[in-house]
Amino acid sequence: MLIMANGMVDDYFMAPADDLLRNYTRGRRDIQGVLTDERFIRLGITRALEGDESGRAFLQAIADQPGATPVPRSTWFDAFQSTRRLELLTEVATSSYRRFDRELAGRDWLQLFPELREVPVWAVDGHQIEHACHAPRDQKAGHVPSGMTYGLCLHTGLLRPLARFQGDEVRQHEWPVFKKNWQHWTVNEPRPGMPIMVVDPAYVDNQYWVLQKIQRQAMVITRDKENMKPMVYGPISFDRDDPVNQGVVAYEHVGYSNAALRRVRYKDPATGEDFVFITTCPEQMRPGLIALLYFLRWKIEKTYDVFKNKFKGSKAWGVGDNPAVMQAYFMALLHNLLTVLLARMEHIGAPDQKVLDKAEKRRAATPEHKRVPAQEMVRHAHALSCQFIRLVKHCLRYKTPWSHALPLFKLRLQFYL
Repeated sequence: MLIMANGMVDDYFMAPADDLLRNYTRGRRDIQGVLTDERFIRLGITRALEGDESGRAFLQAIADQPGATPVPRSTWFDAFQSTRRLELLTEVATSSYRRFDRELAGRDWLQLFPELREVPVWAVDGHQIEHACHAPRDQKAGHVPSGMTYGLCLHTGLLRPLARFQGDEVRQHEWPVFKKNWQHWTVNEPRPGMPIMVVDPAYVDNQYWVLQKIQRQAMVITRDKENMKPMVYGPISFDRDDPVNQGVVAYEHVGYSNAALRRVRYKDPATGEDFVFITTCPEQMRPGLIALLYFLRWKIEKTYDVFKNKFKGSKAWGVGDNPAVMQAYFMALLHNLLTVLLARMEHIGAPDQKVLDKAEKRRAATPEHKRVPAQEMVRHAHALSCQFIRLVKHCLRYKTPWSHALPLFKLRLQFYL
């Protein structure tokens, strides 16, 4: 979809969610009143973007706008306890993820690695935020941060929530919740290959991952732990002249007490730091690519940084699972809408040039022997910039027409203020 020449920015930005809700969502109802399903979805996305310190502050900001229809406090907070609204939002967010994945197919971060073209690759990690104001305390009279597991597609940069793993009075590790829920992501996955999960060492369970590989469910890439002392069975041959493998010291078959895996020992050409990765990926996969995919896992951490510092989304919106999961879906939906809008700007010749120029200056300042060719082969994997996010926020807040906004977008994407 191209950038429109007429109309308002907010209508265009929200159009994918509006269209899915009206035409493809089974749970939508024609509710009369101040909080229709359409307005609920729009306001949830706006709440995620505006970053107000509380729900009351957000509702006041709406009510204080000239000509706006206020939303009663009880109506808003009751909506976040509604199972029907949660199912509605889940369907919109899931359908939009699939639609955006198709739209961004030509903007693949990993397009220069043909062995991954048909393979889903997800960076997975948990994210914790401050408890809600009225959250109950645990047995030690302390508050528990609200924790949600997300996955970032390393082909497109699209984000989606998986499940809540802790919050309110419950403290729980994210690993068992991940094991119980991750296969939901495979439903209607367009890439037919066996998924690769790129995870931190908190997800190390060698026997589990080997069984997943044997059952053709998933493969894993992670770092080993310091206390892991495997037996080395033997080396795996690889092309040391392939630029992708620059930095690989050794590629080996290794055995642990309950599983056999492959291990990559890697020295970062840029910093000299040593890394050790373990994987169940096939031995034909280039070891330098295994290292690269783990380094790309950092992109999900950068996304959480966007949540915290650019969306100001560091506090739970409500008590209970429903508000926590809704908040996660709205945050992911906002992130994905912004990612798609930026891709559409690129399509009309307005990329985030200031970010690209900054990256190029950093690359040019790096000595040749410290450059990592595999990392330079990754495309489009840049975090959403503050200027871009602020401009979208301003355009939505002030109902800006595209005829006025488009020159501003081109200016803010070209230069830093």
